[in-house]
Amino acid sequence: MRAVDNAIAQQELEGLKVSKATIEDMQRAARGEIRSEDVIRNIYARFKHVPIFRP
Repeated sequence: MRAVDNAIAQQELEGLKVSKATIEDMQRAARGEIRSEDVIRNIYARFKHVPIFRP
């Protein structure tokens, strides 16, 4: 959970706000309930209207 907290803090330092849903997904991944790939897929699904890099 420390890595999740650090990731959120880093985004806030950059002036960004991490959504509650994304934080919850990251915490679930940290607990081993979902994979990191699931977190990424969920982010893409939530922000379909935002142009983001997709490998």
